[in-house]
Amino acid sequence: MKSKRVELAYGQGHLAVDLPAEATVIEPTHVPGLPDERKAVLEALANPIAARPLREWIKPGEKVCILFTDITRATPNERLIPWVLEYLKDVPREDITLLNQLGTHRPNTREELEKMLGPEVVRNYRVVNHEPENSATARSTSAAMH
Repeated sequence: MKSKRVELAYGQGHLAVDLPAEATVIEPTHVPGLPDERKAVLEALANPIAARPLREWIKPGEKVCILFTDITRATPNERLIPWVLEYLKDVPREDITLLNQLGTHRPNTREELEKMLGPEVVRNYRVVNHEPENSATARSTSAAMH
């Protein structure tokens, strides 16, 4: 039986998979990135579609929780989160919590969080690994990130 080899993105590399020759493989197409990502994100936050800007929703003294994807996802958190924090610069740091959405994955280490968010963000904000099935670690995890 004839087969075709396909390279799948896997972790930081690729995984070769042999598929039947008649298999249909849908490959991604390259789309150029935005010329100024930071500007686009800040403009989107300031001018959302069919809603008031986020800053107008937050009243003095309110707490803000920003969720972000864990290390298993290819989300550019190291760029996005600092831009969101820049947008929210009028909210005191102690009123902001960054919540790492683990799902069923293991908690990320401080080193991983620094890679994902940048060392300055981890150093200056409360960062918590959300462990939905482990209520005993909810408090100790946040303390460990400071």
